[in-house]
Amino acid sequence: MYLDDHLYFFITFVLDNLFILLKKWYKIKVLKRKSHLILSLFLYLLLLVGFPFAALTKEEDSVVYSAKELEHAVVNNKACKILAGHVMFTFQPSGMVLTADKAYQYDDTKQIEAWGNVKIMDKEGETIQADFLSYDLEKKLAVLEKNVVCLSKKAKFYTSKLIYHTETKQGEFFQNGKLVQDQLVLTSCTGAYNGAGHTVTFSKEVVLVDPSYRLHCDQLCYNTKQEIVYLEGPTKIIQEDSELTTEQGGTYSVPKKHLVFNHGTLTTKDVCLVADSLEVFDGKDCAATGHILLQSKAHDAVIVGEQATYIEKEKKAERTGHPLLTKVTGNETMYLRADTFIALEKPQKEKEKEGAKEGAKEQEIHALHNVRLYQESLQGMADGAVYNSGENTIHFHNKPIIWCSGYQITGEEVYLVIEEEEQVKMFVNKNLFMASADPVGNYNQVKGNKMVAHFKEGAVETMSVTGNGESLYFTLGDNNELIGMNHIKCDSMEMRMIENALERMEFKPEPVGIFYPAEKVEEELMQLPGFDWHGEQLPTKANILEDPVKPEVPIERSESEG
Repeated sequence: MYLDDHLYFFITFVLDNLFILLKKWYKIKVLKRKSHLILSLFLYLLLLVGFPFAALTKEEDSVVYSAKELEHAVVNNKACKILAGHVMFTFQPSGMVLTADKAYQYDDTKQIEAWGNVKIMDKEGETIQADFLSYDLEKKLAVLEKNVVCLSKKAKFYTSKLIYHTETKQGEFFQNGKLVQDQLVLTSCTGAYNGAGHTVTFSKEVVLVDPSYRLHCDQLCYNTKQEIVYLEGPTKIIQEDSELTTEQGGTYSVPKKHLVFNHGTLTTKDVCLVADSLEVFDGKDCAATGHILLQSKAHDAVIVGEQATYIEKEKKAERTGHPLLTKVTGNETMYLRADTFIALEKPQKEKEKEGAKEGAKEQEIHALHNVRLYQESLQGMADGAVYNSGENTIHFHNKPIIWCSGYQITGEEVYLVIEEEEQVKMFVNKNLFMASADPVGNYNQVKGNKMVAHFKEGAVETMSVTGNGESLYFTLGDNNELIGMNHIKCDSMEMRMIENALERMEFKPEPVGIFYPAEKVEEELMQLPGFDWHGEQLPTKANILEDPVKPEVPIERSESEG
């Protein structure tokens, strides 16, 4: 039934006067109680059926209410109506509906208080539930308390108290809030609820829990319709085997599992990746842009660049945009530059060496095009190279050139094996050619099929050449005058170096040679077949580091190296 305070008293007044007129008309002094009740009920029902009423006369602010029971009383020194049983208020023109088990509507203050199964529903289907509500009709401000639940098509939001503006559909909570959508759970101490924009803003001790990760941040905004999380300020995402952090927030698409971090850092047991922009796809694949730094903790190596991608299924990472690899080797730092680095991850091969870590990951880093290497004791260049972290080797191919101890070394392929105790081995396979310039511009030369060189503490100790060995050496006097030239052919050669200078050279088994005195040294005899000098291409630390991208943090040394 529809009731109103003013209309109620008006109806009572009309009924009383109507009875007086009826008495006079029929000249009845006293009606029997039964007839009086029947007539009263008839007229009362007639008025109800014919006249549903609104509490406010203005159409734009009208409210219609109904309940099983209505009582007029004074509560807290205020006149009010007490409605009980299936209480319902309908507000126009918004179309909002308020239902409850019991409600007080105060006459003078335009306040409504409701208890038990309280619900606010808008015409779009958004619903807010609570145990108690206090509503200001003029301000259109609702305060919902105890077991507050905001229901949308995709998510549920829970809090103990919500201050809600029904006109703008915006609210604030200050006593913890929780949003649940499928398997995603968001919690915080305070925040804001926006029903119109389908968003909930979480602030202070924000935690997002997903089956595959846990997120902590200072503030975030979640769009329940688009299912996108907007992160603000310092953020940390913890996964089973990795951690993502940022100081400047980002976005996360829940359906696509697509994360974008501004100035993000990805940390795992083995590596640390820092980038201006860091994207993670499906919690596995990764893309980084801007200034990028990738640090391998296990191998004391750092790669910087401008772009990077990682594909989990292929265990493949690619780095472009002036990438530079920096690695600590003994007491030296090695710099490796290329157009592109491709890192392939694979299980480590079983080794017979004692101390090999079971299940350790092995990486191959392929350097493609314009490869340049700089180390104080060794420099190199090629069009391709491969660094194997498990074997700790660097393989140069496609026209490799190596410079060490004053020698220029070329061959089909060159391998560097980095061993413990600051020892390095170099292997040249097929078409070895070595050359070094003397003080007066002559070139000492050595040819052969293969060569093995041993380095210790950054200096060459020995060089061994095997297969079709041939050498050309110039002898100089005390004043660097030319004395003569030795041309020797043999099966193998052994060279011993002291402080990167040739101390002794042995030819095996039976060398064949000729000595040309200075006056008989002709120009066509001064170069062995295949000689080509590349001194102007010698990499320096300056021209490798002059690219715009440089390491921004120092390399972390392992404890064993101090």
